[in-house]
Amino acid sequence: MQVVLLHFVTGFLPDTADHAWPPLHILFDGHTAVYVFFLISGAVLTPSFARPGNVAGKVAKRVVRLGIPVAAAAGIATALLALLPAAHLRAAELTGSPWLAMDSSGAPTLGHLAREIGLDSLLLGYREATLFAPLTHELPPMEHSLDAPFWSLHLELYGSLLVMCLVLLRARSVWLHRATVVAAALAFGTHPMFLFVLGHILPLPRNGGGLARGCIGGLLLMLGLALCATKDWHVVEVLRLRLGHTEFASAPSLFQFQSQLGAVALYLGVLWCPLVWRTLESGPCRHLGRLSFGIYLLHFPILFTLVCGAFIGLNEWLPHSAAVAASFGILLALTLAAALLFERWVDRPAIALSRRVDAARWQAA
Repeated sequence: MQVVLLHFVTGFLPDTADHAWPPLHILFDGHTAVYVFFLISGAVLTPSFARPGNVAGKVAKRVVRLGIPVAAAAGIATALLALLPAAHLRAAELTGSPWLAMDSSGAPTLGHLAREIGLDSLLLGYREATLFAPLTHELPPMEHSLDAPFWSLHLELYGSLLVMCLVLLRARSVWLHRATVVAAALAFGTHPMFLFVLGHILPLPRNGGGLARGCIGGLLLMLGLALCATKDWHVVEVLRLRLGHTEFASAPSLFQFQSQLGAVALYLGVLWCPLVWRTLESGPCRHLGRLSFGIYLLHFPILFTLVCGAFIGLNEWLPHSAAVAASFGILLALTLAAALLFERWVDRPAIALSRRVDAARWQAA
């Protein structure tokens, strides 16, 4: 939801995005939210990869799990962009958002769709977000993507494989596993990929923990919120520059590194606060969690087409602020409805198929 808010505020309230009261930035800090997701991936994939099965089966399982939702979301984005290709440009003229105006949101062609699914979204990444630096100038920019959130799926795929390698190494040798973790920290400790390693090595919470642990968790949560509220801490920049001298791949900016530190603090704060666990285990939170992948993948094409188109019409009949508020309501309603269908007809079957692929390869081996 932070990512949804980030894109809506940037597109429809650009002045708020640039000059909002710092604590308000937390509500639409989508960058930190993605990094929290990387940490969670490292944690939940560790026991998954530790289950019996061969390496090929585990890789195939992960590719199917990510690839089917990506392909479905890319197809939906292509259809919506073909229906309303210029809606975001017309809306940008009314909102004054350079981001909404310059983002071309891809070309709704079959060739572009095939490349997006087969190469850019998972395997190669985009110019601003790729693990293959020598290919940077050969890759399309993120603004040409059919669905901008795809950039994180590239890191998610290779981060998953990194976690799998660490799990396999730990099964063979504890010391080799520890040496690899240290080597990873030295090679790319400030890069987002290291968040998967942190999620892998940080212990998951157990029942209890005591008052002291809860207090430490509360302090970590406050630190995480402070790191998210502003992204210009000098001490963080000094740390980033010093660590970057010895790293093979590092965080390219203070903003990104501070977002990662904020994500780590929030993640640890939640792990150490049993009161927060009970809130997150409630029915509404768990249900929203099941829909989160669909929300993440579908909100962007919906925003750039249907919501922008609705806003253009509403702006003719309502005051500008009322049209913006109504457009946000439309975005939430359409995204949640689409995510419900996506979870049932795409995400759930993708999970089931990935498990069958893994089981079939294990039995064959």
